[in-house]
Amino acid sequence: MAKTDTQISCRVTHEFKARLEAQAARERRSVSNLIIKILSDYLEAAEAEETQEEK
Repeated sequence: MAKTDTQISCRVTHEFKARLEAQAARERRSVSNLIIKILSDYLEAAEAEETQEEK
């Protein structure tokens, strides 16, 4: 079975988009891939913090 991804969208300022594009270019990533990396890193850290608080 093929993997299917879902799409989300959000509005950002032109300046914010330019910053994302510049950072993605520095890392040789697409903007989409950069956003996924940033959000994944954030969620992993937040979930780890929640796990620590539960102990």
